[in-house]
Amino acid sequence: MKNKIFGFCSLLLVAGFFNSCNDSDEVDGIVDVNKPTMTINIPTAVTVNEGDEIPFTVTLSEPVGHEFTLFIVADSQGSTANNFDSDVENSTSNISYQKTVTIPPFVTSYSDVITIYNDDLAEGAETLRLFVGDTRTSAVIFQPVVSTITINNVVSDELVLSLNFDREFSGDGGYKNTLCELESSLSTNPNGSPVAYDVDFLLYDSLGADTGNASAQTAACVEEMVIDLNDYADGIYQVRAYLYTNADLDLASMSFPLVGAGEFNIPITVNYLRSGGIDAGTFNQEDAYYLTSLSPVDTEVPVVDIVISTVAGGARKFTIQDTTGLVSASGKSSVKSKHKK
Repeated sequence: MKNKIFGFCSLLLVAGFFNSCNDSDEVDGIVDVNKPTMTINIPTAVTVNEGDEIPFTVTLSEPVGHEFTLFIVADSQGSTANNFDSDVENSTSNISYQKTVTIPPFVTSYSDVITIYNDDLAEGAETLRLFVGDTRTSAVIFQPVVSTITINNVVSDELVLSLNFDREFSGDGGYKNTLCELESSLSTNPNGSPVAYDVDFLLYDSLGADTGNASAQTAACVEEMVIDLNDYADGIYQVRAYLYTNADLDLASMSFPLVGAGEFNIPITVNYLRSGGIDAGTFNQEDAYYLTSLSPVDTEVPVVDIVISTVAGGARKFTIQDTTGLVSASGKSSVKSKHKK
């Protein structure tokens, strides 16, 4: 009798165990088998310009009750573009570069974009090959999509010149200073502030007329002049330095601690950049036109010549050269480009 009772109880325990396992298996089965399907809608091949966005949409057959992540991974072997060319960037140590998109819960459609960056380099067309979706996304059933993006270089209409006149000098007794930090001890501005050393930069046309470009007249230590092709006709333009105030540097012999500084040259360097058209470079003013520490206020000297021209096909071109016509750099625009960085 005892053995029958024991056997019956054992059967109940085993049955309960299997029922428990079956219940669990049934729940897991619902989660695994009945996952929503996700469709990824993105062009498989598309040509864009730097600065553009490529839209994409994911569509779900049913909403998911929690957020999940879609991974977009660049094919570093099949791409000539790198992780600085788009927002598909370095993110993890084991994947070259990627973009993660968080899909919110309880939606059946979600849209986002892939952003192509507008860099400064003058370069040819590049290719960015993307795998949109991978096995790390397990909340839905889907087929990854391969998208190949051709990125066209975009040339800015603007030439940007950074004009630097600063230099260090010394006087008696180990005195040292820079032009950008120099202030006069002899005179003041109308508002009572000490007079600084300030060089403004003007842009003249080939007839010697001031074009009115005042972008490099801000009293900054390094001035920045922006020359937009859309504002200028073809021709030779000259950037000139105008000594607005000199902190009484030409009176150094009368003012301690500047006594003993002596006359020194003040060369001007020009850092230039035209995004997509002229890579960053440096132009050095011709030494015949240097300002010196004894140059009086209102002195004006040439710095660099800029040639603007229209070439075959209607493209506009900048050429940077000295006053003798020796070319430092040049670069033309795309005919269709109206993009400004």
